[in-house]
Amino acid sequence: MTVLRFTQADALRCRFGASPLWETMSAVRVLNGSKHRPLYGDWIDANREAASTLDLRGLKAVQPRVGFTPDFLTPPPKASRAKFATEIARVRSTPLETVRTELIRSRDELKNPAGPEIDKMLEDLAGTRERLADEIESAWETLIKPDWPLISRVLEDDIAYRGQQLTEGGLAGLFDDLHPTLAWEDDRLIATRYRSEDRDLTGQGLLLVPGVFAWPYLVIVADPAYHPTLVYPARGAARLWSDAPAPPDPLARLLGRTRATLLVALDPPATTSALANQYGLALATVAEHLSALYDAGLATRRRTGHQVHYRRTEVGQAVVDASVG
Repeated sequence: MTVLRFTQADALRCRFGASPLWETMSAVRVLNGSKHRPLYGDWIDANREAASTLDLRGLKAVQPRVGFTPDFLTPPPKASRAKFATEIARVRSTPLETVRTELIRSRDELKNPAGPEIDKMLEDLAGTRERLADEIESAWETLIKPDWPLISRVLEDDIAYRGQQLTEGGLAGLFDDLHPTLAWEDDRLIATRYRSEDRDLTGQGLLLVPGVFAWPYLVIVADPAYHPTLVYPARGAARLWSDAPAPPDPLARLLGRTRATLLVALDPPATTSALANQYGLALATVAEHLSALYDAGLATRRRTGHQVHYRRTEVGQAVVDASVG
């Protein structure tokens, strides 16, 4: 098991972050291990043709199903809402000695079957670093960037939900619900079913990164060379690529079809711009309907950073439920 030891300073310095780089790498892992990830079947089917145009052999070699994936490919994000361009620039500037050390570890840990391919990578470290970064960037552009408004919506909602858990229940309340393999005991975070590794956080705190492609696993970055990081499955990922439910006809007759559609769509909570992108509506139209739902007590709103998320209220849920059947 992995054990992370907290001080009082660590408890005060836990923070959340969203990372398009992590999402991209996780999506590539899903593609390479699709038979072990049934949750993502619809996404894989929708992207099969696009994925077939990508050369991701380098990433596949260093992402064994069990074993070590080089941390330099997914450095913990420094900003709470990281930009892909900033993250991939950090990958491209990784010291070559770090590239060498982590490639060797990926080759040797648990006897990676792609060992011969990694041996070739070690012959040209600078070229390998660029090749892997290029593969990540092409995967981002093809697989993730088109869906990023929807993906980031789920990540933002998860961060808001987990932040409320942390506020109301402290670290124990947060970690008890975060993943079934996690346990909080005596100022220690214990992750069972993971490699044996201990780390004192020494006041750095823990970075928590939700991932829509993370299910059903955790990823723990405990190497002292990096900020301690925990990547966990985001809530709502299972619904991300399913068709948005149509509003019941009685609800559409009561509110109008567009307004009823938006009320039904507020699960998970959403911003005006995310709903406009999802349904192909003008921002002003969506804003007008959401304002009406808010004024009627069917939706509430909460500011997170620079964004405002709308959520169905209990009254709104009761109206939706009453219109079904």
